[in-house]
Amino acid sequence: MECTLKELEALSYRISKKVKKGHSIYLHGNLGSGKTAFTKLLIGNFFKSHNKKQPLVTSPTFNIVQYYSVDSKLMIAHYDLYRIKNKKDLDHIGLYELESQVISIIEWPELIKKKNKNRIEIKLEHTNFKNKRDVKTKYFGKIKK
Repeated sequence: MECTLKELEALSYRISKKVKKGHSIYLHGNLGSGKTAFTKLLIGNFFKSHNKKQPLVTSPTFNIVQYYSVDSKLMIAHYDLYRIKNKKDLDHIGLYELESQVISIIEWPELIKKKNKNRIEIKLEHTNFKNKRDVKTKYFGKIKK
């Protein structure tokens, strides 16, 4: 489905209402396809729903993970696995240990073999139009479409 930025905003809003602590969102796509832009929208929705100011959301390419505390009961972990080159490195960034305690948003999840059973996988691709993306969304486990 081709999406404008407005439609991506609507999708991020719907997803923010479905996911809970222990769920993951895997974002697939080439460089510049909108993974971090989508993450900003999604995290913004969580903060808005809790009447909090949206934090500055950037890609944690060099940090690998950035945490956002929405409130005392909800933490979001934003991972960027672009620089991770082997599966063993995944064991050292808290991805699996924290999975049940946070909402995980994961850019570049291709190395993950032990996938969260409760997840949404989103693939973002460039189109012939600068301001549109082709978006494919799949729901798994307890997360319903």
